[in-house]
Amino acid sequence: MEAKRIIIFTGPFGSGKTEVAVNYALDLNRQGTKVGLVDLDIVNPYFRSRSLTQRLKEEGIDLVSTQPGLEMADLPALSPRIFSLLQNPDCQVVFDAGGDPGGARVLGRFQPYFQANPYQLWLVVNPYRPSYEDPERIVGLAREVEAASRLKITGLIDNSNLGKLTDRRVRAQGAALVKAAADQLKVPVIFRTYTDQAFLSEPEQAGPEPVFPLKLFMRPPWEDE
Repeated sequence: MEAKRIIIFTGPFGSGKTEVAVNYALDLNRQGTKVGLVDLDIVNPYFRSRSLTQRLKEEGIDLVSTQPGLEMADLPALSPRIFSLLQNPDCQVVFDAGGDPGGARVLGRFQPYFQANPYQLWLVVNPYRPSYEDPERIVGLAREVEAASRLKITGLIDNSNLGKLTDRRVRAQGAALVKAAADQLKVPVIFRTYTDQAFLSEPEQAGPEPVFPLKLFMRPPWEDE
């Protein structure tokens, strides 16, 4: 994976975008990189990286999103601390951005920084989520995000899974769909995620893309009841 100072993760509801963004920020931090994580997901009320603020702080990661007192509001009242992170050349900034056009449009506020700094915009894809089960639909989403954000998608993240029902067939079929979409977009598949160490020892899972381990942090509130 080519390191850029600004990494933007975007993806539709259920793609696992926030999980991937949080794990990626933690991985950078463990490598000794100063990391700021920006939560721009103003749409999804359940899976927001800001819910992990204290835990990430203990890891040494500065997470910012909305202005104090509006952390749980569905309003783009963004903290000016985001600009401080972007203005710090020693800080690598990871964005967790909404994958619908409305969520992607918020990225437009930071256009001058994206023009002045190398960035990656990675679309997280789980083709087993409704409406994104074929490459053409994934490509359509990518084009919508690009139009709304005024940025170019530079790669796809293969997060193919069916939760606890995930097996090698599920992963292989999903990987083929994501790769087909990437080929149409003329961008690479940056990495494939996994949560089960056993997948690494299966020859069928070998492929040209790196694999990236995920520790699951995000749980819907109904699972805690």
